[in-house]
Amino acid sequence: MIQETDQITYAWQKSPVARIQPGEVILVTDFDGTLAEVVQDPAAARARPEALEALEQLVRLLADVIVLSSRTPAQLETLVPMSGVRLIGDSGLAIPRKAQKEALDHFNADVSRLLERIPGAWLEVKPASTAVHFRNTDLSGEQMISLLQPLLDGARLEAAVGRKVIEVHAPKAGKGSALAALLPGEDPGGVVCFGDDENDRSMFEYISSLDIPHMCIGVWSPEAPPNLFDRCDLVVPGPAGATAVLQEIVEWAKASS
Repeated sequence: MIQETDQITYAWQKSPVARIQPGEVILVTDFDGTLAEVVQDPAAARARPEALEALEQLVRLLADVIVLSSRTPAQLETLVPMSGVRLIGDSGLAIPRKAQKEALDHFNADVSRLLERIPGAWLEVKPASTAVHFRNTDLSGEQMISLLQPLLDGARLEAAVGRKVIEVHAPKAGKGSALAALLPGEDPGGVVCFGDDENDRSMFEYISSLDIPHMCIGVWSPEAPPNLFDRCDLVVPGPAGATAVLQEIVEWAKASS
């Protein structure tokens, strides 16, 4: 794992993205676990001030800066309080069709009753998905999935285990699909992305498949799923490491502009 500032500088300078003009680059980043530490109560999470400062500068230097998070759009507006950053909440999921919406509503009703028997677990209902939070329980992700699976079978929904949360939404949807729909119309010269959790896997897979210059940056934690960073060009420790890369990109962009 790369941790030292000079190693981050070296990795960035060797990236193909560093060879194009900053004004052609789109930067995409997750929020929780990437800009902010993951905490017991998600409502208490705050981005590192240095990370927000770097994003604010990058808005003026890059083609676009996108925060793509499983948070709701309203939460992101509070957590990333700056103009110019494009905020995409709910992992970029489209509002579900009628049958999928009915399946999600049915699942939410059933899982609400289930969670009444699991102290510390709680349900977060979003416009196009549901998050089952269990950080304040003694259950593992595998145990929680086994409890939820009977409610998912035949429900036209899929579930993915994240960092003490299970995201439930329509099949084959997520960050990778959202970016695949968005980026071609933007026609960037290069893309940089940051992520730390299972719902970032599809983003890494999509960005790493692009023909244009790209760089995937994994933000490591002890809770990172196995093989999550296989498609990443650089892995750094936690939001502090991600912030260091953002600051490196700021310095490069300023020098290149």
